[in-house]
Amino acid sequence: MKITFVTGPGGVGKSTYIEQYYAGKEQVCVFNIARKARELFGSYEAMENSSLELQAINESCTEAFFALMDGEHVVVEYHTDGFDDGLHAMLKKAKSLRIETELIMLTTDAEIAWERIQKARSDYYPSVNSKEDTELVFMGVLEDVEFNLDFERICEVGSEGGSLSFYRFKRGDEDRFFFTTDESGYFDFEPSYEFEKIEGVNYSEDFSDFPTAFEKLLEQYSIFRLFPLEVNPKYKKEFRRAYQYFLSLAAVEEVNPTWKDYLN
Repeated sequence: MKITFVTGPGGVGKSTYIEQYYAGKEQVCVFNIARKARELFGSYEAMENSSLELQAINESCTEAFFALMDGEHVVVEYHTDGFDDGLHAMLKKAKSLRIETELIMLTTDAEIAWERIQKARSDYYPSVNSKEDTELVFMGVLEDVEFNLDFERICEVGSEGGSLSFYRFKRGDEDRFFFTTDESGYFDFEPSYEFEKIEGVNYSEDFSDFPTAFEKLLEQYSIFRLFPLEVNPKYKKEFRRAYQYFLSLAAVEEVNPTWKDYLN
């Protein structure tokens, strides 16, 4: 688990640096809301539409959260021009969670930076425009990581349409369980009251014990028709039992044959 902050003023080349050294590499997640908006909707103009911007924020949150929980490397592009309280707060928070942190500060001549901005035109989105959102949203990601440090994936299954994951996490001294799909976008756990819900957030129900959560998962999804991507060895006994029960109910052609080998 590692976070690299690539910082500097506008036009210094932060995006170019990230594209050259990090983008597209395995186990690396780039956290840049504007970049995500362009990836999802084709141009930076999506950042002028609040609904599309929210989708980009949600997607960025989800990717960064799961990358960190899976022990991967997250690279954050962040606008700075001198000492920055927001950057200091993010660094402090990450270090308090024992996350390896790296700070890369890029500099260049002001005239050169301005020339770059002028030449880029529509291919450039000023990082200063998303500075506050980046700080606010990424701090939220770090807080979610803090909450879920004792967190493990029980299983992941997939199909052509996406994947489904089942998790255990610790809330205080209690084990809790939940499942979510990769189509859920940014999610949070179901609040106690309806008025606490936020528009654009997908809420996941969490359960106090594994049997209840597993039963609910099997009710909602025919996981044995899907392709197994991962099953935590600690839970294989329960999956074998459920698999045998499913075999007794379903036609053979409805069962993904990979499960037989996966559970041996």
